[in-house]
Amino acid sequence: MADPLLDLTEFSLVWGPLRLPESAHSFADDWESQIYTPDEIADAILSVPGTRLIHPATQGWECWSAEWREEGRHIDFDIMACEFDPDNALRRGISLVWGDSKFEMHCLLSDVLKVWSGIQQRCPAAWLHNTDCLMYSPVSFAREFGG
Repeated sequence: MADPLLDLTEFSLVWGPLRLPESAHSFADDWESQIYTPDEIADAILSVPGTRLIHPATQGWECWSAEWREEGRHIDFDIMACEFDPDNALRRGISLVWGDSKFEMHCLLSDVLKVWSGIQQRCPAAWLHNTDCLMYSPVSFAREFGG
């Protein structure tokens, strides 16, 4: 089976449960979500070989951007940060959480899975999400976009 080239802009990386159920939607509230800070997801993204920081968050997370690139293929990232109640039982003591990150891709399916796996090494509850609020695990994404 050929490794298809994916040119998709409607995906983002989002947080959720440690184990994503099949046919998961981001509006579901029947699981225990894992929450990450912007620093944690930025470190996870930048830890993937081939990824470089394009613009730091020195003037705010809305300015942060990074890119994974290999032989003309690429995945672009940003970070949306959201205020958070430091007394919230989901993750006490933090006042800023990662909301989501764009995951715009012009790359092979194998590239997506490799980069995503690298991010999940540090943030295991990071899932792909489309504009229809459908959340994907690596298995379900590969099944749908594997050609």
